[in-house]
Amino acid sequence: MKYILDSSYFFGHYNLDGEFFTTPEVVGELKDLASKMRYEILAEKGLVVTEPEAEHLFAATNAALKSGDARVLSDTDISVIALGLTLEGTVVTDDFAVQNVCRHLKIPFRSIMQRRAKKRVWKLICSGCGAEIPPGQPDCPVCGSAPIQRGTEKEKRLR
Repeated sequence: MKYILDSSYFFGHYNLDGEFFTTPEVVGELKDLASKMRYEILAEKGLVVTEPEAEHLFAATNAALKSGDARVLSDTDISVIALGLTLEGTVVTDDFAVQNVCRHLKIPFRSIMQRRAKKRVWKLICSGCGAEIPPGQPDCPVCGSAPIQRGTEKEKRLR
């Protein structure tokens, strides 16, 4: 199995069997001695550091925009998601926003310590009247109240 490792994988000690991949951006985020040592050990065991394909970076960015997660995802997060598309592997992360975009793109993912995130689409909702506010609007066009962000499940369950 191919595993695409997010930075969170290097912050603890986890056992997975398979092929390991990550991006140069993830390696750049490893600052403390323990995570750098874990990286070095995995590198000796065959960890591959590689870039995702440009078309997959574009697809990951678009999916993050559509799901509403783009505002909280870093370039590193996008690179990990895109590498999951490029290599058709399982993304290993505890980041809920990364998991959500993976779910939207049908990329398998695995959490490490956290529970799995639910699939969400983030929308701006008026704090006064509850109307949905179009992107780019600073206030509610109906009543002028400030917007708040709400996550909604993408697919409604049928009863």
